[in-house]
Amino acid sequence: MPYDRPIVGQHSDQGALAPPVPRHRHAVLPARSGAPLFPSGRSLTVLAFLVVAVPFVVALVRLLAAPTAHLTLPDDLALIDLHTRRALAWQQQLGVFDHNNWNHPGPTYFYALSLVYRALGSGTRSLFVGATLLNGLAAAVCVAVVRRRTTPGRALWAAVWIGVLGIVLAAAGPASTTYSESVLGALVSPWNPTVVLFPLLLTLLLCAGAVDRSGVSLVGALLVASFVVQTDISTLPVAAALVAVAAIVWSVALVRAGRRSGDPAGGHRGHGTVLAVAGFVALVVLWLPPLIQQWTNHPGNLTLIWRFFTASHPGQSLSASLWSVAAAGAVVVVGPGEVMRSILGGTPAHAALSVGVSLLTVAAAAVTVGVAARERARFAAGIGVMVLVGSIASVVAVAHVVGFVFGYLVLWVVVLPIAALIGIGMVQLPVPAVRVGAVRVGLCALGIVTGVILCVRVLAIPPLAQAADPHVGRLAALVEPHLVPGGRVMVGDAGAGTTGTQLLDTEEFIGLVNVLDQRGRHPTVNAFWRAEFGPGYLSDGHEDRVVGLSTWSPASPGRPGYVGRVGDMAVTVTDRSGAVVPVAR
Repeated sequence: MPYDRPIVGQHSDQGALAPPVPRHRHAVLPARSGAPLFPSGRSLTVLAFLVVAVPFVVALVRLLAAPTAHLTLPDDLALIDLHTRRALAWQQQLGVFDHNNWNHPGPTYFYALSLVYRALGSGTRSLFVGATLLNGLAAAVCVAVVRRRTTPGRALWAAVWIGVLGIVLAAAGPASTTYSESVLGALVSPWNPTVVLFPLLLTLLLCAGAVDRSGVSLVGALLVASFVVQTDISTLPVAAALVAVAAIVWSVALVRAGRRSGDPAGGHRGHGTVLAVAGFVALVVLWLPPLIQQWTNHPGNLTLIWRFFTASHPGQSLSASLWSVAAAGAVVVVGPGEVMRSILGGTPAHAALSVGVSLLTVAAAAVTVGVAARERARFAAGIGVMVLVGSIASVVAVAHVVGFVFGYLVLWVVVLPIAALIGIGMVQLPVPAVRVGAVRVGLCALGIVTGVILCVRVLAIPPLAQAADPHVGRLAALVEPHLVPGGRVMVGDAGAGTTGTQLLDTEEFIGLVNVLDQRGRHPTVNAFWRAEFGPGYLSDGHEDRVVGLSTWSPASPGRPGYVGRVGDMAVTVTDRSGAVVPVAR
């Protein structure tokens, strides 16, 4: 019998790995007792959501309870904080700055974070709370999508592997993170390369729902994929390929259904149409800010992105692309530490393991497609197809990386083996009917163990205070006493950085601008920093104070306006004419 007849209904009591109904006309089903098999479908559904929800609730409670006084952020996190405050004023049109002098396509992430800022106030706590909420909501919706299209037991199976992804991303500390992400790790980090992981998994599952002829799932996939691409453009090839294949399959199924029924719409009307229309309206709203920026700037950001990726930049070889994807996929086993601080492209440290994970991912997806096709299990087949498409698109994506392939650029590949494992549980396996109860009990035990381990990992995440950069706080403490209350300050650099390289300490520079902006000091920067901060922060030469950061030397204390040293940086504060200024009162 078709796969989805007994399991699509919302009140189905089928469990994961439930046996197929005998097809032979004389087959006899096992007798059913008066009491249902333990545990019930409702229990499985509740447990599935608890497995993914409770750990994120624990993380949120920890973040909300943590003191946030004097927490100052550096580098990318400081920029995300600053851009979110601009979104509060409806002034943010683009995503995070990229070092190739363009921005990620859109600001949806910042406007999502701004909702938390309005509730809790701006600052470090709101930034991490917002990112954790996004991750938790995406994980819960992943379970909801699986439950909507399959059975309670299969939803719990999916929750187990989503929990495993959470366990992997809960790795914290310098060995598992980068300076941009902060030592708290990817599970609660607001850094854009890590905040797209759960949404990308959700995109894949929604695309599988579209393969199962759900127009609402297709629109949902477009919306979530838009968020993912706007937040991290490195996901564009994968997200675009997933949505394109899902749209093609859905369209073909719709045409065929229309031909059979004589109705061009295939008989799909009602509340689904309303949701689809609302989704398309939301899609237009998501892309309106970057389109306005494109129309009002010459060249616009989308033009800059197009020029960059269509120029004759040397990309990566097929070998480098394959090794990069394999190393990123192995994160599901070895954790993020091996790739987050690595430059990929060569043979990884765990080469055999990386190859094994990649081969098993493809094999699991292929088996899922084959078995699901025989069972007419469209959702399961959709997951398998999306994993295969995503694997190919991942190699294509890495091949177009210009320069070094840093691990964080392809960390999202870890979603594919997780999706393959979810998919293999969506097909019918030959489990005798008398053992279904035992399978359910075992699955419940697995879910509870996964949830407990994830909670323990969450509790081991360092406290929020460790996300702060003490150098940024020290810079602000030196500068603020010399600023004019209600005035403006220009923050400039003169090669500030390490003595040996004379490179600018970019992380602390951006962090100082963000702190001054957060405290209402109206900071500006020179034209070199236009892409990072946006046109609203460009200096016009009429600021009341000028902060200068330069590489410290023994002669630095003799400079006009010298106020102190932070690390390798000498700090000066003058008025716009270069004269020494007194401490403001």
